[in-house]
Amino acid sequence: MSRAGIVGLGLWLPETVRRNDAWPESFVRAFREERERRKTVDLTHVDRVDGERPFEELFLRHATPFDDDPFKGAVERRIASCDEPVAECDARAARLALRDAGIRPEQVDLIVSSAVLPDQASAPNAPAIQELVGCRNAAGIGVESFCSSSISQLELAASLVEAGRAKYVLCVQSHIVNRANLLEYPSSPIFGDASSAFVVGEVEPQHGLLHVVRGGDGSLFGAVTWQYAKTPNAAWWRDAEGPVYPGTAHRDRLQTLVRNCLRYPIETIRGLCMEAKASLDEIAAIATVQPLAWWQAAVADGLGIARERIPSTYRRYGHLGGAGVIANLIEARETGQLQDGSLAILCAHGAGITRYAALIRWTSRAHRTS
Repeated sequence: MSRAGIVGLGLWLPETVRRNDAWPESFVRAFREERERRKTVDLTHVDRVDGERPFEELFLRHATPFDDDPFKGAVERRIASCDEPVAECDARAARLALRDAGIRPEQVDLIVSSAVLPDQASAPNAPAIQELVGCRNAAGIGVESFCSSSISQLELAASLVEAGRAKYVLCVQSHIVNRANLLEYPSSPIFGDASSAFVVGEVEPQHGLLHVVRGGDGSLFGAVTWQYAKTPNAAWWRDAEGPVYPGTAHRDRLQTLVRNCLRYPIETIRGLCMEAKASLDEIAAIATVQPLAWWQAAVADGLGIARERIPSTYRRYGHLGGAGVIANLIEARETGQLQDGSLAILCAHGAGITRYAALIRWTSRAHRTS
């Protein structure tokens, strides 16, 4: 059986940079008042959850330094223009990935896309990407698991290539979110805009995707979802009245998600290594999502590895959702952590919730098959 792996990477970032001075003083004042009252529980205030919290020591060590920062360690984030269709942003990332892979658009057999905020409720952005990029021989479908979409897409794409049902699959992950990010909401500073993409094709034996583990917890459905400022928890297709913003439909489920935000990656990565019979000492880099400034360092600490082995672009880009894994995989390549034959792990958990981790052996362009 042939082997499949990532043969091209692309990351598109908007030119506009939003720094912390974009938020009004009223935002900072409200944070401080809520901090005093200790009532706010949201995606950034992880110190205010109730009940037992796995890896409590890691929370105290890594999250506590950010307790009094209303921006939770975020410094800069990129912001896409509201006038730009999300699919156009995604197409730019796709073109970069194709160029990196050295293949032409017409060689792509399938496009799979994920978008936290697609241009329309239906269909997914993939057909629009197909038209914009010129992949005239490809179909376009949605493969959505939000922050973990890059890994669920990788598993599907590699399966198709290894089965001989596709030669090249273009996978796109979109986190163009700030056009619907209310700046008065406590978690608003963490979000950045980006689109990422990668191409999956045939690679040399012993390279490419080696093993995947996956799981989920459907009892937390709705913990992270779109909310409507004027009609909370309204059915989006009937009574909803905007604007929308990233929020929760079930605060108790969100609390559970926050309590376990270190358990998911640490246990999933350990489980992957155990199943694949790989030692963490062999892993050159671990590319993950980056929901908060301290999160990757805490995961590294929990795994007992140097924090440099989990690259982070958070201070430059913020939380990139489903684009974060590929942004950090590119960071690992650009900093020299990934060499031909290096082992790497991709890991993420996404709304739903789903958990994924993949073990790959990196392949340089010289070792990719034609």
